[in-house]
Amino acid sequence: MNFIFRKAVTLIALAPCFCNGQQTPFSGNWNIDLRSAEERKQNVDCGSATFELLQVGQRISGNHYMSTPRCGRVNEGGPETVKGIAVGSTAMLVVTSGRNGAIVLGRAKLNHGMLQWEATEEIRSGEPEGDSPLILSKGKLVRSKK
Repeated sequence: MNFIFRKAVTLIALAPCFCNGQQTPFSGNWNIDLRSAEERKQNVDCGSATFELLQVGQRISGNHYMSTPRCGRVNEGGPETVKGIAVGSTAMLVVTSGRNGAIVLGRAKLNHGMLQWEATEEIRSGEPEGDSPLILSKGKLVRSKK
């Protein structure tokens, strides 16, 4: 078992000690527009990533979605394809690709009303080998107002 995965397991095991009660700051729909300025100007379809998260206590679950501009490739995620644990303004999330079954571990951090996401490690490759899981590798997502 590698270091980052062990660190995530330790964080999950210790999380009940840090539970902060009723706050659920990660809950909501978080989005990022992945289109270039030119693609936005042309109003090109798709080209975004979304995390739909629900936080209960320190536990987080939800769905994710990602598509390339012009909808060439899509990962529709699915129910419970995001699972994790939050401690304060940081969460460790495990994200499973609905496209090819790949699993990544990543860190989400709340900062000035934005969710900073970074995938830190691929836990399991997807199949077929070489097919992109279309899980956002890094980005600053904004909360939807809906």
